[in-house]
Order: sequence, then C-alpha cells, then structure tokens
Amino acid sequence: MAKPSIRDFRRNLRVLEREVERALQAQTECCGVSSAQCHLLLTLEESGASTVGDLAARLELDPSTLSRTVDGLVKAGLAERREDPENRRRQIVSLSGTGTAKADSINEQCDLYYRRLLDSLPPAEAETLLAALPVLARALRAFRESQGPAACCKLSGRPA
Repeated sequence: MAKPSIRDFRRNLRVLEREVERALQAQTECCGVSSAQCHLLLTLEESGASTVGDLAARLELDPSTLSRTVDGLVKAGLAERREDPENRRRQIVSLSGTGTAKADSINEQCDLYYRRLLDSLPPAEAETLLAALPVLARALRAFRESQGPAACCKLSGRPA
C-alpha cells in the first residue's frame, strides 16, 4: 500500500473542514444560536464567569468581536453582563439560567451525535481518532503560533 502523501493529508483536511463546518452549522441551527454564540456558550459553561478580555483570549478573538457576540447572547437572555467590582472598566460575563440550559442541551445533542459517530467506527479506529485529534489540534495551533497565520505564504516566499 502506498504511503499517504502531503497532498492526501491536505485533501483530507479540506474534507474534514467541510464536514466539521456542516456538522457545526446543523448543530447550532437546531439549537437556535450562531456558531460563534455556540462556542461562547460552551466556553462560558466550561470556564464559568469570565471577563470579556479573558474570553477573547481563550477563544483567540478580538475583544470587540467577542463583545458583539456577548451582546447577542445578552439580548437573547442567554448571558448576563455585569461590571467587575474590582475594575469598573471591565465586564464580567456569565451564563443566565436559560443560557446554562441551552449549553446543557447543546452538549447533550452533540455528545449523542459524536458518540454515534464513534460507535459507527471499528473500535480500533475510534481509539486512533480519539488519540490523534488532540495531537493534530495542538500541532496546528503550535505551528500557527510559531509561524503566524499566513504560514503557507511565508514558507513559499509569497506575500501574505
């Protein structure tokens, strides 16, 4: 059997990207939130109340971009925003009761979806996938952080 090439790897990454985008779109649409709102809801559910700055850093977003997403969640009654008592210029964001219920619902639906996906694979492949995915995620992040966002252009000598 021929060894997979870099082009095969890239092709599979593109397929993975499209499939993940489709899955995320379907999952967030049925939950009534945007993809950005879903990521923020789940991050707040995992981390608890946080400042906009901390959330922006965690999600690797510009604080002004994140602030607009927070605005949408607050307007929908899914999050609450309050002044930080230690620094009145900072705002603390937390899930409302409705937001916690929404995050729980998203987690339940997505856990079931991915459990079924993994159960559809032979056990050895499911184990391999579970072990490989965090390695790929860490490698992509570390390489991007070391090379910058336009690494392909920089490596090829083309302008970014």
